[in-house]
Amino acid sequence: MRWVTSGIKAEDLVSSKACSRTLLRHFYQFLNKPPLVRPLKRPKETYLKIDGSYFKRWGCALAYKEGKEVIFWNFVERENYLSYYLDLSEITKLGYVIKGITSDRHPGLVWAIKTLFPPDLPHQYCLVHLQRFCQTFLTQNPQTQAGRELLELVRLLNQITSHYEANIWLRWLDRLIERYKDLIKQRTYFRDETGKKSWWYTHKNLRRVFRALNNAKNNLFFYLDYPGLAKDINGLEAEFSHLKEKTSLHRGLKRERKKNLVKWYFYFKSKEKKPSEVS
Repeated sequence: MRWVTSGIKAEDLVSSKACSRTLLRHFYQFLNKPPLVRPLKRPKETYLKIDGSYFKRWGCALAYKEGKEVIFWNFVERENYLSYYLDLSEITKLGYVIKGITSDRHPGLVWAIKTLFPPDLPHQYCLVHLQRFCQTFLTQNPQTQAGRELLELVRLLNQITSHYEANIWLRWLDRLIERYKDLIKQRTYFRDETGKKSWWYTHKNLRRVFRALNNAKNNLFFYLDYPGLAKDINGLEAEFSHLKEKTSLHRGLKRERKKNLVKWYFYFKSKEKKPSEVS
């Protein structure tokens, strides 16, 4: 059975030869009723890639991808614990058995996963996100020896292909932390004209990168043990970039219709393109 609205099939909208006014009217009919995902006929084990992206001030799109297919999507006011908790709960109700997750480890998502799943569920840190974060603060030309050595290590992060290489990388990180522990603790003190004292870490960006890598090191190489687990979420970032291009073509839409446009986009991008029940 194919879902139909006013005699116009959703899949035929693009190829319709109707006049622009008629086509726009049918287009709005779809935007007023977003698609919903149907439950699976039988349970299915899956590894998910999860990411969210804000669309200026009118909300955040959340997408959940399995391989090359976006299996679930939502549009929320904010990317937070409650949004992820409700979405992941819904995904499990649909019949997906989540065996692992790759993400940028947003705090809200981390806590939602800890609430819903066993503590041994592998949650892979997106290596590309971590690399970008570190390179932003280190810059391409660090001014300290510690920064240059750390940048060299960061550039190798996404090239690890075995446990042997991962162990070498982690040992290298631990040695750098030990070698430069005094440097990253250095403080700069200042006294203003009123005599009030203040201070800050002298090498705060370097310190931030060391802390980020050290805090993430237990979640960097799960993909070596789970073949179905992705090591980055680049595919989702590309989806969001394309989606923002599409929504920019419809700037005059009301906020609710923009949200539904996002949902329809992911619906048609899903691999199987199954018809959905409509609210």
